[in-house]
Amino acid sequence: MPPLPAVVFQHYRQPRHQGALIKATEVVLEGRREDAELRLYLRVDDQDKVRLGYTLKGDRSPIAALSLLATWAMGRPLAEVEALTLEQLASHYELPNDLRPALVQVLEALEAALAVRRGEPNPYADEGALVCHCLHVREKRIERTIRERKLSTVDEVRFWTRACSGCRSCRTDVEEILGRCSRG
Repeated sequence: MPPLPAVVFQHYRQPRHQGALIKATEVVLEGRREDAELRLYLRVDDQDKVRLGYTLKGDRSPIAALSLLATWAMGRPLAEVEALTLEQLASHYELPNDLRPALVQVLEALEAALAVRRGEPNPYADEGALVCHCLHVREKRIERTIRERKLSTVDEVRFWTRACSGCRSCRTDVEEILGRCSRG
């Protein structure tokens, strides 16, 4: 496995833009543990420039990805932030493929904040039944990732969602979800 890029270490050790923002759209997503949560704050100024802030409770694992996202978004036009893809963000920071799954949760938080700002419901508010109890991965996250990434194996699901990475007792459930998604 190649070493982590220096930028990831920098943002993990010295996270940028951490903290709540006043007069911002706020969304809360479940963390990777039962007691964890991620709060993302999105504020757009009069010139349509974006500013992001965030807080974490119970799990610091997404801190580098949040710091990278907030740093990238700072001062960018709203339209550019709305169009951001995982591949663009990973490419901007020259992240290797094996680090791209770490960006998924923070980009979902951004997508949720943008939706709430537009007056739409948070698309990640109901993630369904808990499938992977070790890493707190829910059914709809697995289904969505299978469809979006066109996954066909448990190993691919594990890579993108971390489901079935702990005790692996959820393997049968993940296989059933894969089968259901492949049928329709």
